[in-house]
Formats: sequence, structure tokens, C-alpha cells
Amino acid sequence: MDDYEQLIARLEPGTLLRALAPQQLEDLLARSTRVDLKRGQTIIEQGDENGDFAVFILSGTVKVSMVSATGREIILSYSSAGDVVGEIAMLDQQPRTATVSATEPTSVLVIPASAFQAAALANPASMAGVMRALASRVRQLNLVVESDRTFSMAPRLARALVRLLDPADPDGRRLRLYPSQSDLGAFAGIARENVSRLMSDWEERGIVRRSDRALEIVDREYLELLAEFGAEE
Repeated sequence: MDDYEQLIARLEPGTLLRALAPQQLEDLLARSTRVDLKRGQTIIEQGDENGDFAVFILSGTVKVSMVSATGREIILSYSSAGDVVGEIAMLDQQPRTATVSATEPTSVLVIPASAFQAAALANPASMAGVMRALASRVRQLNLVVESDRTFSMAPRLARALVRLLDPADPDGRRLRLYPSQSDLGAFAGIARENVSRLMSDWEERGIVRRSDRALEIVDREYLELLAEFGAEE
């Protein structure tokens, strides 16, 4: 396994693990197990009663999705290296609310709930950090839900594309991955046919450019403004 300092350096700032004091975080990683996933392989299943672990993504990308009561797939997010998923069920020991599956070959650390609880309770700083991280998570979720209720199809698709932008791309135009139109619709909360219509329109207007499965954002400013303020329809 990688050096613990290197593992900690990979963690995204907003993850729940970052809330732990350094020594507790290192102890937690030492008690975790590495798992390598193939493309399409599931590590967490919606409805699973065994919610006693979280997943720290070392490399690759996973899709976090759920099936609604009507049988429609809803993609909640795509998470990549440095992210942690599955923390909520790990904390409350309730059934899983979403499925987590690899969209490409992916390596993860499986973090036991018992080890996390021991780390969080080890000192007041760790416990306070976890509480702040959870409060921040709820605040962010409220903002996403509210904006998704307010915005129509074009802003929703723009928000989805902005969320998929690769922060490592120096030009700020490349996506971290290229989901199918069906998956993009499930991520944005709109029908695949509407995704196809909007993408064709944006391509004609020079906002995006498609080549095979790859997609480049040509006019990032337009999509960011549309995502934030809404308009178009």
C-alpha cells in the first residue's frame, strides 16, 4: 500500500476523512483494505443492509446512482481519485440508499465503520471536524436540490457538464469522463431525447464540440452562466 502521507495528500479537502486529526486519520488508513475493481463492478449496492464501510477512491472513477420507485435510474454523482463515498450508511448503519459502481478500472480503500468510529471518538478535534463536515454536506445538498427544482432542462444539463469538468485540464474544457447520453440524462435529471436535442443545438452554436465519444466544452463561460443563473429553453 502507498505511504500514508501520500494517501492523505490524495484526499479531497471536503471529504469526511479530512475532518479527522492527522494521527487518527493515519490509524484509520492502516486498518483499511485495498480492493481493485473492474469496469462495471459494484462495490456498494442500493438496499444492501451491510452499510458498515465507506470507500476511499485511490484511482479511477465510480458512478453513484439509485433506482427510483418508478424504476428510473438517477445518477447522483461521479466520484474520482481523492473522493470518499458511502459515508452516511457507514455512520448510521442503515441500508444503502445508492449503488456505487466503477466506470473504469478503479482502485479503492474499504474503510470499516468500527475503525472510523474509533478514530472520530479518539479526541474532541476529530469529533468536531466530523460534525462540521456533515453540516457542510447537508448545506451543499440543500443548494443542489433547490436549484434542480428551479432550473429547466438546459440549465440542468449545463450544471451536469460543469460538474464533470476535469480540474486537472489546463484549458478547463475537458471532461473527467464521457458518459453516454442516457447516463448524462440520468445525471442531469432529464430524458435522453432532450440531452440529444440540447447537445445538437449547442454543437451547432459552437458551445460544445463532439468527436466520437469525446466531448469538449468550447464556451465554458456560457455553460457556467447558464448553470448558475438559468435561462434558455
